Amino acid sequence: MKTTDDLVKIVSFGGGIIIDATKTTDDLVKIASFAVSKGSRVTIKGAGAKTTDDLVKIASFGKGTVVFDFTE
Repeated sequence: MKTTDDLVKIVSFGGGIIIDATKTTDDLVKIASFAVSKGSRVTIKGAGAKTTDDLVKIASFGKGTVVFDFTE
């Protein structure tokens, strides 16, 4: 499993990622905010496990780069 810093590095260089919602909200916010700089796509699987307030917080930092997957 990649660390949050590894994932930040990947999205900072333009890579898109699919990540599990088990990361902390703060980690997901950090990843999403770095994705914005390169327009990288971040898909968060299992997003139904997070509260709506957490999802709104992540989305606000991701500014359109984050996709939430609720299918699980």
